Amino acid sequence: PGAPDATIVALDKNNGKVVWKSPVGDTAGYSSPIIAQVGDIRHFIQLTAQGVVGVRASDGKLLWRYDKVANGTANIATPIYRDPYVFVSTEYGVGCALLKLTNEGGTITAREVYFNRDMQTKNSTAVLQGNWVYGFNHSILTAMNLMTGEVAWKDRSVGDKGSVTLAEGKLYVLGENGNVALAEATPEGYKEISRFSITKSEWPAYPPLVISNGKMFLREEDNLFCYNIKK
Repeated sequence: PGAPDATIVALDKNNGKVVWKSPVGDTAGYSSPIIAQVGDIRHFIQLTAQGVVGVRASDGKLLWRYDKVANGTANIATPIYRDPYVFVSTEYGVGCALLKLTNEGGTITAREVYFNRDMQTKNSTAVLQGNWVYGFNHSILTAMNLMTGEVAWKDRSVGDKGSVTLAEGKLYVLGENGNVALAEATPEGYKEISRFSITKSEWPAYPPLVISNGKMFLREEDNLFCYNIKK
């Protein structure tokens, strides 16, 4: 994947054989692909090193692309899909965009709804709660209206760039500096419930935290922490 003749590759999970190669012409980014159904067309959305593309699930055919959100350094965050819209964001002076996907005559077209620089996510994908996107604009935690791009609030929160995980209406925020905060997922303002810090190495804590079965997992360069967050 990421080769000139195989930007995206589909493999048979049972035997590893190649099903198709999609020669989009882009090199690989750091983002994960997602599945989206637009009318009767099932396709994959992928943020590459050069832009965001949509390829047909059956054969890898390129259906649409949008390049304005790509930066020349690292495209990392996974796109967010809410039928029929795609939200994409990158850092390094670029920004975010909302695209509307339309099924037209056996293919899909992507139309820009808005583009702005108020949400520039670096290592972490933003999260969607209701009609609001919560994510980092550089080191500022930001709440943005998904449909309009309007910013509801900004807050320094954990005091550094970081990641956001959503669970049961709460934002679990991990800063690269090791600060951890719990806040309400609401457009009414940044409402922090509690916070603490983990002991970390000299390197930034890049990985987003994970919540599973009442446990919260935090990882940085040298250590893995697990907390019981069940009431």
